[in-house]
Amino acid sequence: MYKKIINWWHRRRERFYRRNRWHLALDIFLVVLILLLAGVSLRLSLYNPLVLDILNLQNLGTTSTDGILNNKLELDIQAVPEKRVVKLGDRLIVKIDYHNQGNLDIDQARLSLDFTSAAFQIKNLEVAGEKANLEQGQIVLNDIAAGAQGSLELGFDWLTVKSDFPRSLELKLVTELSSAGKKKEKELSLSQIKIASDLEIKAGIYYHSPQGDQLGIGPLPPVVGIPTKYWLIVKALNSGNDLEDLVFSARLPEGVSLSDEQSLLAGKFSYNQQSRRLIWQLDSLSAAGGDYIANFALTLIPSEEQVGKNAPLLYDLQYHADDAWTGLEISAALSDLDSSLPDDRLNRNHGEVVAQ
Repeated sequence: MYKKIINWWHRRRERFYRRNRWHLALDIFLVVLILLLAGVSLRLSLYNPLVLDILNLQNLGTTSTDGILNNKLELDIQAVPEKRVVKLGDRLIVKIDYHNQGNLDIDQARLSLDFTSAAFQIKNLEVAGEKANLEQGQIVLNDIAAGAQGSLELGFDWLTVKSDFPRSLELKLVTELSSAGKKKEKELSLSQIKIASDLEIKAGIYYHSPQGDQLGIGPLPPVVGIPTKYWLIVKALNSGNDLEDLVFSARLPEGVSLSDEQSLLAGKFSYNQQSRRLIWQLDSLSAAGGDYIANFALTLIPSEEQVGKNAPLLYDLQYHADDAWTGLEISAALSDLDSSLPDDRLNRNHGEVVAQ
């Protein structure tokens, strides 16, 4: 072997190197390059022995991280809540689109939906979708072919299990895939859902207060042609988020007038004589609540047409306020109020007008 190398060297020197030194330089360069490439390959193989195998198989298919020729197991999922702002008690809807982006058929996909906070719980979960079923609280999709796509819809109620809970709902969707003995799991975080403030406006007519004190003046039941004074008590009950610009309004029917007596623990009021509209305004309401109460004296003079009936005292009751956290306008209408006094425990159902 040694003599062969010596003979090869002498022949090449006589044929090439004596005539042109560039041949010698080129051969030296090629030998050095081959040695460098061999050294790099050796270093790579020592660092990860499977590198060469992966390079050799790259044109034959995809490879997993364990170096074994494998197919891709991948299910792309997009989950979007139908609402970005909800009120306590609202049913939630989540729409899910899925797409098998791998080149491997998926035998089964199990989806688990839950809140990230232990302050909330899911109940009454329902699923609607061509291939979707519910099994022990999980959404199950079977036989998703490579490249296949579809959609489903989740509907569920939710409840708070703590009195002090976050003012937003955050959901997570955990997906477990299985195919021919292979498994994969991933977690998806859904968009934040804000919880609107829990605002309630109570408006009631009283002749006696809830504590039993007499507030009204005049005959009860009311008598045709004789004034009877009642008190309208309005309370704003808020918890959850700070509110701004609360406006409560109501209109007085014919035969009812606003007396000069008012008592406001918060806010301001105005009365438009032409439209007969009473307005109570509050610039802000704290998330922690407070004494947001307004009292107004109303005077009724019944007419003969109202004999045997409960006389109307207020109608077109409504309110609205802005939720600073969610940006939502909270609004609602209240029932009309009359002389039947349903909130007055001492005098309820004693409001039918009588003749003199």
